[in-house]
Amino acid sequence: MSYGRSKSDLNIKADQIALLAELFDVDMASEDLEGLAAALSNQLPSIAVLEAFDLEDFPPILRMDAGWND
Repeated sequence: MSYGRSKSDLNIKADQIALLAELFDVDMASEDLEGLAAALSNQLPSIAVLEAFDLEDFPPILRMDAGWND
């Protein structure tokens, strides 16, 4: 069961980080963009390891109650 899609060959670019920072109104130094892009790209392969676990027979830890916000 996979909750997300990961691709180990996905390469995040600095301009994509800059766009997200602008979208979410986050001040970010331009000299940090390359490092952040590389760090995010390096995290994606680690997700593939987690996707190898078969959790089909395990119930969720939390159950959401649709009426909690009534």
